[in-house]
Amino acid sequence: MSKSNDLAILSFPWDGVLPESAQVVVRDFDVVGVGALRQQQLLKIKAEREIVLQTHSSFIPTTVRAIYDEELQRTLQWLTPSRVIAESKFNFEEEVLKTFVRIFPKTHHQLGVMSSKLCAEYLKEMEWSSWLLQDHWRYFSGFLRQKYMNKQSLIELVQWEWIHAWLEIQPFVMLKGSSKHLLVNPSLQTLNLSHDNEHIQCSSGLYTFVYDQESVKITEAKIDMYEAGLLDLLMGDREYTEEQLLEMALLEELSSPPTRDQWQKKIEALLASKVIVKA
Repeated sequence: MSKSNDLAILSFPWDGVLPESAQVVVRDFDVVGVGALRQQQLLKIKAEREIVLQTHSSFIPTTVRAIYDEELQRTLQWLTPSRVIAESKFNFEEEVLKTFVRIFPKTHHQLGVMSSKLCAEYLKEMEWSSWLLQDHWRYFSGFLRQKYMNKQSLIELVQWEWIHAWLEIQPFVMLKGSSKHLLVNPSLQTLNLSHDNEHIQCSSGLYTFVYDQESVKITEAKIDMYEAGLLDLLMGDREYTEEQLLEMALLEELSSPPTRDQWQKKIEALLASKVIVKA
């Protein structure tokens, strides 16, 4: 959290701490066009404090300026700040590096003294093509892979942290849960850990990541090959009820197939973790 003209500026990803002041400042670089977890956080902040929106229109890349203007108007409708202030000063490199540390805290720690050098190289190679500072790091995992091809645990750590950062802001069209048909959560992301990863204290295997709109959290879960198979069935063109999905699973030709009861429990586990939802 920083200060600007005696007003507290909230940093995102947000740590959940609010200042004592009646007003807080949020920046267009952090909030315009966002959805999912960050939008819900902003609505919570709005219920407790007056929000001042700080804009940086003159710094937005021309390639996305028209889209930014449209998204800004949409954001103003739901955020309804008490006032909007235009900022004339902005140090892009300083602010985007601060964002890097917030969205990749463990990666930053693991890189150690190399972090600053690698970030500087990345910034030279990548043109800013978004208004959100966080988006500027979306290719960092690929960039780091080129530098450390043999450090798979580090690459997977970067991917893990980026998935969380990406899920936090995406404006997903979430489902109401009013029918009996099952669908894959529209926010689903997956990552296969090739080895046990001590950085995130997770064993090797396939992990799912989803935004759970009920708990307003990003959750991760490890799934087995059978649960992955259930997801494959749901990603097809047909819609299934829970019973229909169970029957389809029983038709799968597998060398060591689960029993009906075991399949049922796997479906229930996917529902409980919100990896699949009722549409």
